[in-house]
Order: sequence, then structure tokens, then C-alpha cells
Amino acid sequence: MPRDITILSPHVYDQLDLVSAARAVDDSLGVREIDGGDALQVFAAGGVPLLTVYQAAELTDAGEIDRLLPDPPTVRLPVFWIDAVAPLGDAGEAGVSVALRLALALEAACIVEDD
Repeated sequence: MPRDITILSPHVYDQLDLVSAARAVDDSLGVREIDGGDALQVFAAGGVPLLTVYQAAELTDAGEIDRLLPDPPTVRLPVFWIDAVAPLGDAGEAGVSVALRLALALEAACIVEDD
């Protein structure tokens, strides 16, 4: 089961943002489009997936954030909701690090679910 990650950002991310976050964690990481361009995936040597980041959706209702997250952070609206997933284990740890770097660059909140 993957680790679910939610990024609540005042900005939409783009491929350059994700590449920069990935390279800040490890210079050897790459980024590719998957699902017909609906998502971007950070990968390691040999094509091992570390993090998949889906397109952002704009939210304008705080009630929707409260409904979707058990303990939501306080954010200014509108906000862009970005879903991401990372595998469990070492690959997932690298993926979470990339997600945290991406959130930092976007001035965003990042929620990592560690069930």
C-alpha cells in the first residue's frame, strides 16, 4: 500500500518545480510523465518509481478541506490540492523527501499519511 501525500499550495506546481525538488534530494533522480500526462513521476536509477504527483485542483471552500482531511492545517483560500503517492520502504522515504522539498518551494503545507 502506498503512502498518501497531500500538498495544499497557494501555487500550481509544474514539471520544473518537481525536477528542482527531486534534484535537491538526489542529482540522479529523473521525472517523467505518466497516465497520458495526468501525473508526473519521480524515479531513481533503473526506473524505480519514488513519487507520483497528480495534477492540482483548486479548492475555494474550507469546508471541503475539513471534510477530506482528518486534521487539516490552516491555509489561505483559494488553495491548490495536490495528491501524491510514494511507495513504502526506502524508495518511499526518498519520495517523501521530494514531496517535502516541493511543498517548501511552493510555500505549501504537506501532509504525509503514515498508516
